[in-house]
Amino acid sequence: MAATKVLIVLVGASVLLVSQQERGLFENSSVSWAGQAGLKSGEVIRDRLKNGGDGPEMIVIPAGRFRMGDIQGKGGPDERPVREVHMGRPFAPGGYEITFDQYHEFAKATTRELPEDEGFGRARLPVIFVSWDDPVAYAEWLSRQTGKRYRLPTEAEWEYAARAGTETEYWWGNEMKKGLANCTGCGRQWDRKQTAPVGSFKPNPFGLYDTAGNVIEWVQDCWHENYNGAPLDGSPWEQKEGGDCGRRGLRGGHWRNAQDFMRSSFRMWNRPTVRRHNAGFRLVREIE
Repeated sequence: MAATKVLIVLVGASVLLVSQQERGLFENSSVSWAGQAGLKSGEVIRDRLKNGGDGPEMIVIPAGRFRMGDIQGKGGPDERPVREVHMGRPFAPGGYEITFDQYHEFAKATTRELPEDEGFGRARLPVIFVSWDDPVAYAEWLSRQTGKRYRLPTEAEWEYAARAGTETEYWWGNEMKKGLANCTGCGRQWDRKQTAPVGSFKPNPFGLYDTAGNVIEWVQDCWHENYNGAPLDGSPWEQKEGGDCGRRGLRGGHWRNAQDFMRSSFRMWNRPTVRRHNAGFRLVREIE
């Protein structure tokens, strides 16, 4: 039987103790287990807000190297060439996609209009109908509230976090398995009907939920048609390197997509002003 995760609550943060079996996933992969700046991989950070609330749960993941792109050869030309990317320091992506409840706190504090919910509901459902500019503004507000730097993940950071040390099509293997994601034909009650509450499916080995399906997630980078000349250090790829910042990247697939779109290397784009019922986001918190 697998070891049980134990959650210990500290002042201002919570720490996730990862089972020995899960820790072995890191030790046997190309990523490093050791963290920096007094934080260990797997720790869950919840920064206090100046208004008295708590920020979203952010999970520390380690520095390391990984191969990014269409490793298994089943993707499109925009996922190639495969290249090795070096993530030089740990960082903390959100354990979950940002929810309506979390976004509502920001919208209320900044007098922004609340996004539509398509009749799906709100609470712990991932926020939808957000443009690329909306998570950028939310991250800036969180940064002011906490004194830490929050932002959208770069495309390389997103894939590194989603793969969690794997090189297969999906983080669980090369074949789609029923009940592990919210998508068309994924085998749960939300399939092609609506978004699911965050955390409804098993997390990946880094402890991140919904990196496949539910809502497709905005990333920082301007769109590039392939990976020729892409950064090798996980930094954002901007217009000056030949990108089109009139289009921004999205990763992870969504609840209306077919199963193939759940692949860790799948990528697409949209105009940064577009708001859709299938697009949301998660943030990254930098670690000093």
